[in-house]
Amino acid sequence: MAKDYFVTDATWSNILAGGKFDYIVIGSGCTALAFIDEVLRQDKNKRILCLERGDFWLPSHFQNLPLPFKMVLGGPSETFPWTLSRKTYENKELRFCHGSCPFFGGRSTFWSAWSPQPSPELMRGFPDSMKKTAETGEFWKSAKKLLHVKLAGHIGDDVFGPLQKAVDKVLRHKLKHIPTADTVESAPLAVGAGSPTSRMRFNKFSVPGPLLALYEEQRKLTEGGQGQPLQLALNCTVTGLAEGDDGVVRAIETNRGTISWPENDTKIVLCAGAIPNATLLLNSFPSCRDTVGKRITGHFLTHIAARCPVDSLPDWDWGKSNKLQIAATYLAGRDRETKQQYHVQITAIHSPDPENDADDAARECPDYAAAATYEQLKGSEKHVVFVCALLGEFYEFNKDNFLQLNHGKDPSTNVKLQFTLHQNDSKLWDVMDEATYQTINVMSGGDTDSIQYWDPHQGGWAKAKQPKETIRIPGIVHEASTAFVGPKDKGGSLDDSYRPHGIENVFVTGGALFPSAGSWNPTLTMCGFAQDLARKI
Repeated sequence: MAKDYFVTDATWSNILAGGKFDYIVIGSGCTALAFIDEVLRQDKNKRILCLERGDFWLPSHFQNLPLPFKMVLGGPSETFPWTLSRKTYENKELRFCHGSCPFFGGRSTFWSAWSPQPSPELMRGFPDSMKKTAETGEFWKSAKKLLHVKLAGHIGDDVFGPLQKAVDKVLRHKLKHIPTADTVESAPLAVGAGSPTSRMRFNKFSVPGPLLALYEEQRKLTEGGQGQPLQLALNCTVTGLAEGDDGVVRAIETNRGTISWPENDTKIVLCAGAIPNATLLLNSFPSCRDTVGKRITGHFLTHIAARCPVDSLPDWDWGKSNKLQIAATYLAGRDRETKQQYHVQITAIHSPDPENDADDAARECPDYAAAATYEQLKGSEKHVVFVCALLGEFYEFNKDNFLQLNHGKDPSTNVKLQFTLHQNDSKLWDVMDEATYQTINVMSGGDTDSIQYWDPHQGGWAKAKQPKETIRIPGIVHEASTAFVGPKDKGGSLDDSYRPHGIENVFVTGGALFPSAGSWNPTLTMCGFAQDLARKI
């Protein structure tokens, strides 16, 4: 792989000696792909260098690989480039923030692939420039095309079929029975086929394949004199950006040496994630320390597993099929008082033969981190098992949440991270938990006596709902808002072109841009704004 696709030591020496690029992209995840793909779609002659701090590991999403690859989830697949505050660690409902995936492709080889599209009213606090951009016809269309987003009800394989239709139908018709819910839809998932003729109906999207395909396309164009090579460098940690006295960066400090150039036209695009992006800004530009990291948001989580007899689910004739059936449905709502948002990712599964269904269930489960286990499916052959993953947003004006420099010597990790629960967050958490129980009741045909909940302590099903400390899952996800777009006097770190105020040629992508987190999974929106950045510059 290194010889055929990635920058060699000899090529790297040439880059340090005076390589010239139009764009230097820091990070190799979804927003890096979105930016690079859109730039090259418009001009194949742009010279692009992409710097990834980690190595090459997985060639595809781990769920697309054989079943033993499930062991890579968690553990060594995450790293935590920050110091966690004791206040966060001692909060039993939070405890920590999920880390970065320091490999080529970043989190894309592990993500859940849920890709909802937020409406303008859900983009609370976003500046008019970002809302108007998101309202253009090209914005969502191009992002969905990049990620191969498809509604679960339209996947068209044997797994997502009658059960999907039944769950979608009952929730649409009975949504009023969930008072805080606003919308429900067949889940938008980044699992579609890469081409219209592909027989692969469910294939989780990840970056390595598409980014290497761009590399290969540019290589062929270069050989024919019709393009420039896409350079991909691994094991290259960026530690600083050197700003000149005119507000232009002309040097990038890395663990493999300093890349420098005399011209003004090289643009640097930060695609490394909300916390690594903020860390780099804080270390590189004293002017950014007034705003960057003063606000940080994200999502807290609950997982609830329940089951009901197959006959309880309305409008589903389960007797016509003895095959594995899965449904994925997205329900979104708000706390009516605080307006903070939550959503429920519903996975319904009926497995008549849990042992032999294991491979297919592992491959096509919408979210492996919140999936029905073999223990839950065994003995549930005549039940529908509901696994609900709930995400609620942190209140964006909580002054006790921050990312700030500490006294560490490594500029790629010398930050302190703190998340706490505001009273608004605690209220929203109760609201979304209750909404999920109401959702399960609706899906079970209103027959509360037939519903059972999974008790992880006893390893079995029980009538009683589980206590908060059991269903609330420590670990913050989808961190955002560390360098949001807005005027500096109102706390914003970036201008309408996604540049740090006063810096001419540095641009930021990802959840860092968002003034609030919303509850929606952020990747689709992040990619849309990364594509917009490419079109703008």
